[in-house]
Amino acid sequence: MSADQRVELARRFLAEARRRPVDTLPPSLLTREVAELRRLLGQVLGVLADRQAETRQLDAVRAVLAAFDWEHDDRQYALEEIERVLEGGTTDGR
Repeated sequence: MSADQRVELARRFLAEARRRPVDTLPPSLLTREVAELRRLLGQVLGVLADRQAETRQLDAVRAVLAAFDWEHDDRQYALEEIERVLEGGTTDGR
């Protein structure tokens, strides 16, 4: 299931849950609903964490490209720096 599908599933479940009056639901149904909401919240938070990591990677690649002197620097160096970023490492700060 894709990240967008997980978020949409959580959105739909929450919309349905909001229609039910909490004070009239039996405890067993409330317990099941709470469990499902916890599970879906965990998935949505996972999606957000993944997107934050992707954004940090993109920012790091942009920084490498912005610092690169296209007239004088070795292009292979820039490619290696970008590869390090995408593999989860850090750049050497050049």
